[in-house]
Amino acid sequence: MDKDKLARRLLATFQEELGEHVGALNENLLALEKDPAGPESPARVKSLFRAAHSLKGAARSVSIRPIEEMCHHMEEVLRAVQGGVVTVEKEIFAILFAAADALDDARKRLAGGQDLAAGPLDELSPRLAALAARQAKTPAPQPPVPSGRSSILLSAPPGEAVETGAAVAEGIVRVAAPKLDLLLARSGELLVAQGRLERAEARVAAIGDTLAQVGRELKHRRQDQRLESGSAGRSARAELEAKFGEARAAVDRLGITLRDDRRAIVRAASLMDEAVRRMRLLPFAEACQALERAVRDLAKAKETEVELVVEGASIEIDRSILEGLRDPLRALVRNAVDHGIETPARRRAAGKPEQGRVVVAAAMRGSSIEVSVADDGSGVDLAAVRARARQRGLPLPHEDRDCFALLFEPGFSTAEQVTEISGRGVGLDIVKTSAEALHGRVELISEPGRGTRVILTLPATLTTIRALLLAAAGETFAVPAASVLRLLRIDSTGIRSAGGREVVPDGEGPPIPIVPLASVLGLRGGTGPATRKVTAVVVGAPARVAFAVDELIAEREILVKALGPRIGQVGHVAGATILETGRVALILNVAELVRTAMERPGEAALAAGQAVPQARKRIILADDSVTTRNLERSILESAGYEVLIAVDGEQAWRLLLDRGADLLVSDVDMPRMGGISLCKAVRASKRFRDLPVVLVTGLESEEDRARGGEAGADAYIVKSSFDQRDLLSTISSLLGGGA
Repeated sequence: MDKDKLARRLLATFQEELGEHVGALNENLLALEKDPAGPESPARVKSLFRAAHSLKGAARSVSIRPIEEMCHHMEEVLRAVQGGVVTVEKEIFAILFAAADALDDARKRLAGGQDLAAGPLDELSPRLAALAARQAKTPAPQPPVPSGRSSILLSAPPGEAVETGAAVAEGIVRVAAPKLDLLLARSGELLVAQGRLERAEARVAAIGDTLAQVGRELKHRRQDQRLESGSAGRSARAELEAKFGEARAAVDRLGITLRDDRRAIVRAASLMDEAVRRMRLLPFAEACQALERAVRDLAKAKETEVELVVEGASIEIDRSILEGLRDPLRALVRNAVDHGIETPARRRAAGKPEQGRVVVAAAMRGSSIEVSVADDGSGVDLAAVRARARQRGLPLPHEDRDCFALLFEPGFSTAEQVTEISGRGVGLDIVKTSAEALHGRVELISEPGRGTRVILTLPATLTTIRALLLAAAGETFAVPAASVLRLLRIDSTGIRSAGGREVVPDGEGPPIPIVPLASVLGLRGGTGPATRKVTAVVVGAPARVAFAVDELIAEREILVKALGPRIGQVGHVAGATILETGRVALILNVAELVRTAMERPGEAALAAGQAVPQARKRIILADDSVTTRNLERSILESAGYEVLIAVDGEQAWRLLLDRGADLLVSDVDMPRMGGISLCKAVRASKRFRDLPVVLVTGLESEEDRARGGEAGADAYIVKSSFDQRDLLSTISSLLGGGA
C-alpha cells in the first residue's frame, strides 16, 4: 500500500477514534459534575485521564500536533486533580467541557478537510497550559507519568485496559460503513430473488395443474371414434399420451427441484439478511450521546433545572436510521428545554417540581420504530401559533392538530426574540425534513400546562422497506407502509364537498380531502367520475389526505434503489424498486404528494354527478376576524360556492392572481392591505376590473360608504345589520343567479 493511501486510512481511523473519546470525555465530565465528591469520582477522573492520554498517543501517530498538545495539557490538569493538588470546581469543569467541544470541532474540521489552526484549539490550548502550569507550582505528590505507548486504534498506559465510550474486546474488527451498506443491498437483492423464485414455483405448479387437466380430457376421449378408428389412430393416440406423460413427469420433477431450491435459498437468504442487519444495528443510546450535554448547557443558560431521561436506550436500530435521528433529536431536545420547560418559579406556581423533565424514548412498533421527545412544560400556546400565522398571512386551521403542523413549517416560530436557541418553531422544520427523508412521519401532541410530545414514526431500515404496491393510470407505484394510516373502499356517492374540496367522512375527526393520485402525478387516466366504487390510500404526513387509486396490489418488502443524480430530483419520487416481473416501480415521496394535493384547487373528479356541482362559482373571502370569516365561509359554502379564504387584502390579491375568482368579498379594515386598497387594485387591473366586489364591514358611516363606492365596490354590507339572506341575494344578483 502506498504511503498516501495508508495516511488517509490512518486519518479516517483516527477521526473515528476521536469521536469515541469525545463521547467518553463528555460522559465522564457530566457524571463527575453531578457528584464531584461521590464514591465514583476517582474512577471518573481516572477515565478522563486515560481518554486524554490515549487520544494524545493516537494524535501523535498521525502527526496532528494541535490535538496532541491539547491532550497533553489536559493530562497535566487531570494529573493534578488525581494527585489531590486541586479539586474539581467550576473553572476546571468549564475548561474541560470547552476542551471536549474543541476536540469535537477538530473532528468535524478534519472530516471536512479544514485547517485546525482556525478552530478553538488555538485559543483553548494556551489556557489549559496556563492552568496546568499554575497547578504544577503547588507541591503535591505526583503520580507516575505514563509511558505514552499508544496505537492508532485505541491506546492506554501499560498494563491498563482502555475505558472509553466504545467497548473493546477480542475479535472486534472495524468495518467501513459503506461496505456494510453494500452487503445489505446485496442481501436485499437476494430477498427479491427469493420472491421471484417463489412465484416461479407457483407458475410451475399452475402448469402442472393445466397438464393434469389435459390428461383427464385425453382420458375422456378414449372412446372417441375418430381417434379409435384404425391402428394408425390408436398408435397416434398412444404416442400422444406417452409424450404427455413424459411432459407431466418432467414438470413434476421441476416443481420438486424448485421447491427444494426455494427452501434452501429462503433459509440462506433469511439467515444472511438477519446477520447483515444485526451487523448494522446500534443501540438507540448512541443517537442520544450528545443530548445530556446539550440539556446541561441549555439549562445553565436559561437558569433552570432539567432532567434528561432516555427510555429504550438498548433498543437496536439500523445505522442509517440512527444517523438520520441525531439532528432531529438534538433540535427537539433543544426546543423542549428552551420553549417547553418553565423557570423554577413558574413551575412552583403551577404546582410542579422545580426540576423539569425531558424524556427521549424509542420503541419498536411492528416493522416501524417510534421515537419520541416529551417534556412536562407549559405546552404549545395555540393562541400564539394562530397569531403568528395571522401575521405571516397563513390560513388559520380550525383543528388544533393542524395548528401544531404549522410549527414544522420553515422559519415558523412563536418566539418574540431571535436568540441562539429561540422558540419551539426554530429547527422543527429540520425534524419534518429529516423524518420525510427517512420515509417516516412526524406528529406533535400538546396539552396546555402539561407538556408536549413529538413522535417520529420511521421504518426499521432504509435499504429495504415495507411498502404498499398500488396502481394508478396503468402504472405501478410503491408507498412506504409507515406513511399509510389506512385503506378505504367507498361508494362515490359518499364523497362530499367541504372547503372547496372533495372529502370523505372520518369517524375519528374532520373529513379527509380525497384526490386522484394520477391527477396529482400529472398522469392521464385512473379513477374518474364514472367509477362507482373508489379505492383510496389514506396517508398522514404532513396532513391527512386520501389518494384515490385504480387498484391495491400487495404489501411487501421491497429493495430501495437510488435514482441517481440525473433523475434524482424528479418531483414526488423518493426512489425506485425492481418488481419480480423485472419492471421498475417508483417509490413515492408521500410528503411531497400531500403538499401538492393541498396546494391544488379543489376538484370534483370522484363523486357521483349529483353529489358535487361540477362548475361552482369561486369566491375569495378576505377578513382578519376568524369568527366573521368562518361564519361567512359557512354561509357561502352551504349555498354551493367554492370559497378561498384570505386573512388580509394582500393575501387575497395573491390568491386572485394565482387562482382567479368570480367574486370578491372583503372586510375594509385589515392589516397590510385593507379592503378599500384591495378594491382599488382590482379596478386598476385590466384582468379583474369587472370583477364584482362586495365589502362587508363594521364601518357604517355615510363617509365610509362613500369611500367604498369611490373605490369601486359593487355592494356595501354593514356587519351590525348583517343578514345572510342579504349577502346571498346580493352575490346571486351580481353573479347573474345561481352558484
